[in-house]
Amino acid sequence: MAERRLRLSPNLAAALVLAVLGAALLLWQQPWHTDAPDERVVPIPADASSQLTAQLRELSEAQSRDAFVAAAGDLPAGRDFGRRTWQALRAVAQPGASLRYISGGEVADRADGSATMTAEVSWRPADASGLDPEVTHRSTVALRVAPERAGGFSIVDAAPADGAVPIWLLGAVTVDSADGRSVISIDGGDDSEPVDQLATTARAAVERTVPGVAGRLTIISPRTQQQMAAIVGQDQAAVAQIAAVTTGVDGDSAGVDPVVVLNPAVFATMDRRAAQVVLSHEATHALTSAVGTSAVNWVVEGFADYVALRDDTAPLSVSAGQALARVRADGAPRALPTDADFGSTQHGLGAVYESAWMIFRMLGEQHPDTDVVAFYRAVIDGAPVERALEESFGLTVDELTAQWRAYLTKSASTVS
Repeated sequence: MAERRLRLSPNLAAALVLAVLGAALLLWQQPWHTDAPDERVVPIPADASSQLTAQLRELSEAQSRDAFVAAAGDLPAGRDFGRRTWQALRAVAQPGASLRYISGGEVADRADGSATMTAEVSWRPADASGLDPEVTHRSTVALRVAPERAGGFSIVDAAPADGAVPIWLLGAVTVDSADGRSVISIDGGDDSEPVDQLATTARAAVERTVPGVAGRLTIISPRTQQQMAAIVGQDQAAVAQIAAVTTGVDGDSAGVDPVVVLNPAVFATMDRRAAQVVLSHEATHALTSAVGTSAVNWVVEGFADYVALRDDTAPLSVSAGQALARVRADGAPRALPTDADFGSTQHGLGAVYESAWMIFRMLGEQHPDTDVVAFYRAVIDGAPVERALEESFGLTVDELTAQWRAYLTKSASTVS
């Protein structure tokens, strides 16, 4: 029987060819991967720089909350930014804070169509803030701006550009002042511990050890580590191990109005005792003019712990456990801690601080408080360590080092 072959009609064959060609064309064009602009994204106007220059001028000149909010923009995020920033300004800054356009804002750098503008900010603290009202602070910040469909921009966020971000650009601000101290909280601050009570106790601890300290102790308590890093003008990685730092309010370590800035990512993990030690330590820096000096770190940090731990009842295995464990494992250090040992990203940073404190703990057991404080004051005021040691204790650096090594070794052998 002859084999029968299936044959397509001419019309059916033509239809199949057209279907194949159509599918190939569809695959080539891939309309589901369209590059067409998202209609929800508003294009940035051609005169962005002139609009932003005028907008920052309006913000700077605003004399009321409504005027400031209106100048911040019409988008919901812009109105939120305006209300929050106006409230924060009133809490900590004198009238007349200035924002000046520098560059940017002309090209979108996010999928939502927003852009980054760089601005110069200058302001002076209000008396009620606890900061020095005679100092004008200047910094460069990055402001995120979102174009509006009706034209213009909304300012929706602030971030570091070159250095620190003013505290009133980072969130809602409240100030609690009493008993020679002020606590400035951002977005509620770190509520893991009563910072106001810790600050009052910290100031009292410094006054007991260092008679005659003057000035207000000011604590800045941000809600997040990102805010903390922005306040001090550092990357988050650089502050990741630090519970608190004492610096200028605009991140300048040579600032004339030192403040203590908490890192909630670390501070919130501490119990009440550890949190108090941290604040008393930093209060010593702030109230004894240690910020911005060229004094060696072991003196600055060791003395701050000497103050913070004076009334501490924890055993040495807790207050110096890391340092003593290192001595048991490797022997006593051959030299006093160097400035490099105190780098914020160094491994074993806790042991370095504890070993510096043990220098002062030893000196405090051998000499009157007045001599220990005189030594610290002399070094902070610029005296070489060698001369200050001789004048206060009759010791050379080599003699101090030998005594300290023996003290560490004995402590490590008697503390479990």
